[in-house]
Amino acid sequence: MRTKIYMELFVWAAIAISTIGCAGVKPQLSAELQREFDTPLYCENEGECKTMWERATYFVNSNAGFKLQVHNDTIIETYNPSESSPRLAFSISKEPLGNGRYKIWTKAWCANIFGCQPNQYEAIARAKLYMRTGQK
Repeated sequence: MRTKIYMELFVWAAIAISTIGCAGVKPQLSAELQREFDTPLYCENEGECKTMWERATYFVNSNAGFKLQVHNDTIIETYNPSESSPRLAFSISKEPLGNGRYKIWTKAWCANIFGCQPNQYEAIARAKLYMRTGQK
């Protein structure tokens, strides 16, 4: 009897671990989106940085599952996700590199162990693509 109980516990534990393990796996992105995800995003001058920042604001307002909490010249950030929510929260920041050049960091996350809706890796890639090109 004990062996059967241990065996059932083992099976349930294995199922739980495999399910949770899948949540952290990065999905297969298209070649274009994978390139965007992997490539750092920079703006080189005041005009380009202003355009990218306006696009970042629009993207977060249009795609985040939560309202903006902070929005200024260097940070765009939503409220954190509510418990177990698959909706995305965002944080986009500008790191000053000097001479009007900035590196733009983009983060997206949720609070659901089964994954985010939409997927956070794809959302980051799409955000970077939109900031860089204006292409949705």
